[in-house]
Amino acid sequence: MASLLTIPLELLVVVSVHLPTSDLASLRLTCKQVEKSLYEWFSKEFFTKKQFMLTHASLQALIDISKNVSLAKKLTHVIIGTNVYDEIPLRFRDEDAATRYIQGYEDQKTLLSTGIDREMLTEAFQRLENLDTVGIRDFNADSRLRDGKNASWSSWGATTVYRETGIQLQFSNRGSYTSEAGTRFVTRVFSSVLYALAKANCNPPKVEVLLRHSGLPDATFFLPDFVRPTIAPMLHNIKALLLNVDLAMRYLHTHSSGTSADPHAGRSLRRFLSFTPNLTHLRLNFEKHLVANNEAFLEWLGQPAPAATAGAQNTTFLDPAPVSLQHLKQLEFGQLNVRPDILFAIATKFAPTLQDVSFWRMNLHSQAAVPYGHKPNYWADLFAKLSRTSQLNLNHLKVGMLQQDHNHVGFKTEDEKSNPLKLKEYTGKDMGKFWNDLQEQVSVLWPEPVIRINDAESEDDEMADEDEEVDEDDEDYEEDE
Repeated sequence: MASLLTIPLELLVVVSVHLPTSDLASLRLTCKQVEKSLYEWFSKEFFTKKQFMLTHASLQALIDISKNVSLAKKLTHVIIGTNVYDEIPLRFRDEDAATRYIQGYEDQKTLLSTGIDREMLTEAFQRLENLDTVGIRDFNADSRLRDGKNASWSSWGATTVYRETGIQLQFSNRGSYTSEAGTRFVTRVFSSVLYALAKANCNPPKVEVLLRHSGLPDATFFLPDFVRPTIAPMLHNIKALLLNVDLAMRYLHTHSSGTSADPHAGRSLRRFLSFTPNLTHLRLNFEKHLVANNEAFLEWLGQPAPAATAGAQNTTFLDPAPVSLQHLKQLEFGQLNVRPDILFAIATKFAPTLQDVSFWRMNLHSQAAVPYGHKPNYWADLFAKLSRTSQLNLNHLKVGMLQQDHNHVGFKTEDEKSNPLKLKEYTGKDMGKFWNDLQEQVSVLWPEPVIRINDAESEDDEMADEDEEVDEDDEDYEEDE
């Protein structure tokens, strides 16, 4: 009779795939041979990509993994979750739960105030020789299929905190944690990660900040003089930068004339991008309601970079010079309300190198009010202009969840009874045909027209109303009825 030790390795792996994590752990503990046989698949699933948080226990786990020669080589993607211990009053089930939570709160507070989090991150990053991606998130990925449909990949140690205290750690900018405090926390996480990578001489080609609730404020990207020489070389090697940004103007200083003393939205982000000249992939998701600020930043991004000789003279602290990003191949914009001419200027600027473009959850709006009855199609016009842009030779294009002047935009199908598609995507060399399809199929879902009553009908209605009023007062009319 076959046993776990005699069945083919492929079958053993299939068995392990269908086990919950706790049962998989028990299976690996049955004997050394089973543990050795499953090690490659186990380490790939649980240690290639792992999420931690800024607590002593979680960061110590990251350090311990980095000290394991085998696991350290497996770990290529490190995520730092923005889990925080709340400051609000909480009700605990017993004294032990209260003790553990308060101790965790004090631990995290001290970790951040003393800079120990940076030291621990640095120690771990020094040993992760195959680190490819470093990310920051304010959510848990829901792809942990082996533990059921509601399971997720949480930050290491977060489930332990919940089990011991009965309190689910919130992410910054979520739950009861104040928005302002949460924003400061996310800023701290970002600066700590960058500084630790630089100090560890670790140069992952990809940095991603995926936030679902509030983007990084512009002040996050400011590099003080003391740390700039350390961080700049690391930024120079970044190939992919994925960001959620909040370009709200938080400094309201003015000159004596009343004009703004700091008028350039995204000023620190503009300067930050000057330290990433080797970017091949840039993704920016915005706060959609900050229309003027987002457009000001994007207009700057679409401007040509100054010549090398004039760049130093034209650059100022408050008004950084535009960047060239000469190696940019992939450009993604999302959560944006913008004029079409701004997008066209950016595409034209980076056309010589661009190969991949994505527009997601974007609204195109007109610069002036549209005359009554006129129904333009800004997306069709933009697609037409882009298709005719010289040097723009894309091999991938994705557009989806679009709007025009806040009216939904879809893509017509051959079946007239079907609802318009919300997403269109193409990969290949025949981009010309896809451009034509986009222009022909994109349509604005205009609201139903308001029925206007003409003057004659209005007069008839008014006369009818008057007659009814007279009849109601006439006793003879009432008797005849």
